[in-house]
Amino acid sequence: MNKKKFGKQDSAFTLIELLIVVAILSILSLIAVPNFQRAAIRANRAACASNLKALGSGLAVYKVDYNRFPLADGRAGLEPSPGETDLGNGPAANGSWDGAPRILTTLHYLSSDKALFCPTLKKTYRGREQRFRYAYNSSASDTFGPSGGANNIDRESGDFWIARCVFVPPDRSFHPEFEHVYPHGDEQLPDGRIDHACMENVLFSDMRVNLRNGRRDFHESFGLPYHPRKKK
Repeated sequence: MNKKKFGKQDSAFTLIELLIVVAILSILSLIAVPNFQRAAIRANRAACASNLKALGSGLAVYKVDYNRFPLADGRAGLEPSPGETDLGNGPAANGSWDGAPRILTTLHYLSSDKALFCPTLKKTYRGREQRFRYAYNSSASDTFGPSGGANNIDRESGDFWIARCVFVPPDRSFHPEFEHVYPHGDEQLPDGRIDHACMENVLFSDMRVNLRNGRRDFHESFGLPYHPRKKK
């Protein structure tokens, strides 16, 4: 007769115990995954805001030195392109907008080009990130008019935006076939509805950074009707 050693017990799971463990793990994952996603969105928002603040500091010091803001880059790529225009191949908003100036890194007002990019967009559009730099509001001085921005950021007074994540909605871009989205989540509207995937960080003329609904800002700046989108 086989005898078990004293004190040793059979430790195998029964089927019911295994099902209970699986059920508990499933419940925990349902709780943990949304919390992790929300934490990731908050972390990306914070990193983006930090980049825009660094960009604002570089722009402010440049303006002190030159008594004007630098021209926007008008061509996507790794080289500065101040004052140029390349319709459909711009460095921001998937080619539809001028980008934050690389001359800030060339002249060492920024230590690297990290502050020229929203980190969420850079991760989302790998391989196309050179078209997703921060949009830069100097259109009046280099691309045929204000195009929804300030008339001239060097002379404009009041509160206006200088740089932001996207600004141009996909349906208004040069490349509507690419359904790019705003990087920083949803906005709770006063009536309780959610406007999905429209939030972006914005650097304003006083160098503060706020989270804004980019689609609504774009439509209102052009006098277009704005209707919150429903979740697909």
